[in-house]
Amino acid sequence: MSSPRLITAEKVRRAAAGDGVLRTGRGPLRMTDEARDLVQRLGVKIEQQEGPVEAPPAPSASGQRVQLAIAADHGGYELKSRLVGALRARGWVLADLGCEGKESVDYPDFALRVAQAVAGGDASRGAMIDTVGVASAMVCNKVPGCRAAACESLEAALSSRRHNDANILTLGAARVPFEKALEMIEAWLREDYEGGRHQRRVEKMMALDRRRGQGAP
Repeated sequence: MSSPRLITAEKVRRAAAGDGVLRTGRGPLRMTDEARDLVQRLGVKIEQQEGPVEAPPAPSASGQRVQLAIAADHGGYELKSRLVGALRARGWVLADLGCEGKESVDYPDFALRVAQAVAGGDASRGAMIDTVGVASAMVCNKVPGCRAAACESLEAALSSRRHNDANILTLGAARVPFEKALEMIEAWLREDYEGGRHQRRVEKMMALDRRRGQGAP
């Protein structure tokens, strides 16, 4: 059996900008949470070669739908642990992807876990914490479909959502204290992408993923 064809938010937006129909090939479909929300909000129809299909129902609020995949290396472990506890206490559904302690680990391994969870549709958004935040963003942005933003201010985090449709936020534990990090993540999770004039620019950004996948420099 073939693996499910992934429907992403970018594909839904392209369809909405066209005739409002997203046409797919044969075989099973899998839809990210963000794409599912956009299908309903923008009224996009999904059609396979065999005929139209309805978007799969959203998972229940019983913990199946992961709103945030979060991870850290040893430099971000303490901050990540506090954030996981606080966010879960406030009702957010998380997937904690490690690390599990202060022993030295390699940040690319954990940043990749977050990026793959987001790109694969297993989580709506992602957050990765290392010491400064920049290195993990570099890793995440190697994964097609990911738009990771390394932010040190609330303003930057909100802008990354409004203007760039960022789906991963990276933070530096040495740069952002717990209270500020919690405020940033919650505001970032709630913030919507504005689309409009920004969509053309995001499309150009994501086209680089497609070119890379085709072997173009």
